[in-house]
Amino acid sequence: MTRYVSAVQLTSRAGRAESINQKRFAGSSRIWLAGLSMIAISSGAMAQSSVTLYGSLDDSILLNTNAKGGRSVSVSDNGIQGNRWGFLGKEDLGGNLNAVFRLENGFNATTGVMGQGARLFGSQAYVGLTGNFGSFLAGRQLNSDVVLIAIPFSSASQWSGILGSHPGDVDNFYDTFRVPSSLKYIAPTFLGINFQAVYAPGGVAGHLTQGQVASAAANYTYGPLMLGGSYNNAQTPNQGLAAGTANVNTPITTSGDYYSSPVDSGYASAHTYQVIAGGASYKVGPATLGVLYANTQFKGLGDINSGPNPSQYVGTATFQNVEFNARYWISPALSVGAEYDITTRNSVSTIAAPKGTGSARYEHATVGVQYLLSKTTFVYAVATTQRASGTDSTGASAVAANNFIGPSSSSRQSAVRVGLNVHF
Repeated sequence: MTRYVSAVQLTSRAGRAESINQKRFAGSSRIWLAGLSMIAISSGAMAQSSVTLYGSLDDSILLNTNAKGGRSVSVSDNGIQGNRWGFLGKEDLGGNLNAVFRLENGFNATTGVMGQGARLFGSQAYVGLTGNFGSFLAGRQLNSDVVLIAIPFSSASQWSGILGSHPGDVDNFYDTFRVPSSLKYIAPTFLGINFQAVYAPGGVAGHLTQGQVASAAANYTYGPLMLGGSYNNAQTPNQGLAAGTANVNTPITTSGDYYSSPVDSGYASAHTYQVIAGGASYKVGPATLGVLYANTQFKGLGDINSGPNPSQYVGTATFQNVEFNARYWISPALSVGAEYDITTRNSVSTIAAPKGTGSARYEHATVGVQYLLSKTTFVYAVATTQRASGTDSTGASAVAANNFIGPSSSSRQSAVRVGLNVHF
């Protein structure tokens, strides 16, 4: 504007000055209007994009009746839900097409240590596109059977947490293992049907299928009834899924065993890991009844390119798991739940014992109560007891082994957890 005033003052004719004034004002107006339009367009674009910060913190007091032979009382995190914080982003690209991303970090709320092997975003890290076609995502992700089978049908994902998860998490329904370097397709919901598929090529030079994962899952909702089924296949699981959750500072070698529970750590030499599962739930007023079945196989035992095999196993180790659960809402804020789970395993053959070294059986019962203090905060109490029998994967007498609280020194173990969960 200063340049415009100076130019007008140089002319001696009022008429010419007025003409110059009009032309320059019109030009200046066009510039300002264009600038305002760009600001408006930019603001509109920003309004169509969003980044959401979210998280969950869960801490509790844990009483364990047998932690390697003795009782223990400790402050323990991750009782009902894993501790995490993350960013979820979305940008509108027009035509109902959106770019999305998620960065999610898991951590120990009692110590502050990063989870998932000390990875910065070891819980989830992916980018993708969503639209009328569904979603295509790439990165470190949850498996399809975890999302569509475990979450809607297992008590561990809903109210019982770690104490209600299956022994050794052999079916990965407590999501011990994420799928790194994976591609995921999520179909639009159609007539009550949800479908997902995951594929991770592995990407190990010279070993085409090492670490490869392929899975698909679907569930169907019709009124109060939900049904679902899934298939999951992972090649060299010890070197793939399990190693992908091990500490980032731990060298990944064929001599390393990256399973931590005696329930399945002896099967690190499996060439293939396969889980076929199905579930159902039914709502009756304030109650929900559920059943979940999983057939988990560690196939092709004895593959030394996958992991160590000190017991000289051959053939297949097959786990059959059946979970029955129920939850009842006494009021909109108060609920109680109960679960009974049976896990059995066949007698696995070895080179020296073709007929096997003995089968195993794990039974556990869990009860819990939750009270909502608000929409984002609740207190809870969960109690479980487990009994084991037979021979575990290491060839020793099977011991009770509740997940993430350490194996017992005997066939029995009980635990009680009382905690607080806050999410945002």
